Amino acid sequence: MRKLNWIAALALVVPFGTASAETATMVGSDTCIACHSEQAASFNGSLHGKKISVTKIVAADKTCESCHGAGSLHAAAAGDKTNAGFATIKNPATADSKTVAKACFTCHNEKAVMLWSTSSHAQTGMSCNKCHSVHNGVGPKNLKKSSNETCTQCHSKQKADGKLPSHHPIEEGKMGCVSCHNPHGGPMGNLKAESVNETCFKCHAEKAGPFAHEHAPVTESCTVCHKPHGSANEALLKQPQPYLCLRCHKWPHTETTNLANAESSTKILDRSRCTDCHSEIHGSDYKGALKN
Repeated sequence: MRKLNWIAALALVVPFGTASAETATMVGSDTCIACHSEQAASFNGSLHGKKISVTKIVAADKTCESCHGAGSLHAAAAGDKTNAGFATIKNPATADSKTVAKACFTCHNEKAVMLWSTSSHAQTGMSCNKCHSVHNGVGPKNLKKSSNETCTQCHSKQKADGKLPSHHPIEEGKMGCVSCHNPHGGPMGNLKAESVNETCFKCHAEKAGPFAHEHAPVTESCTVCHKPHGSANEALLKQPQPYLCLRCHKWPHTETTNLANAESSTKILDRSRCTDCHSEIHGSDYKGALKN
């Protein structure tokens, strides 16, 4: 009976058929819950619901309308979808990505999300609710799935690469996609660092140098030689040794201008690893082509 009373009262104030978004006013969460009790229950159990009362960014009685907009006209429509007021409420599930992002950024202004508008995800029109669920999300980020599952539902090639013999320990649970990437934006493929090398050196600091004799591919990009998401070759290499090295280092091992070098060419192909001799391949303080 209480539900019918507030609907009738609103109908007296705002006649049906005269609704417009400009005249909608706040009615409070209790009005929303009267019809949407199931959604309210799931929201209260979510991280958003639990943190609202703690952060005090949004008044508790305005929780629903902080995202969905003023609800007086929607409530007055009493479920009648033919009434103009019914559609004045905002539904993030059907809204465009920019509208959803604007609503989310009302509260979420952390440094980690500030590059969103220039991110590859935003540029392709991805919406926040593609990955997150305000009402039903799980974990600290209100994700619909686990962090890695969220990424790999779109990035299938990277998921497949991660199952190759040489891979970063993502499936083993020792790191995740977000160890290197910020899904909300960042330079060069949403990386957390300013470059590929800087990202790699966060864990592989011993490869960074400085060295007296630097290996040119290392200073250019680690991806010249390595596949970061997974490889069939050892150490995430793009090709096995010695063929990877021989793409650049053709002399003196592959020159065939005289008999001595022709013999040398045969011998290097017989060897399985250039690193048997050139062990400090990322850089060295020793002379002689990175030998130690």
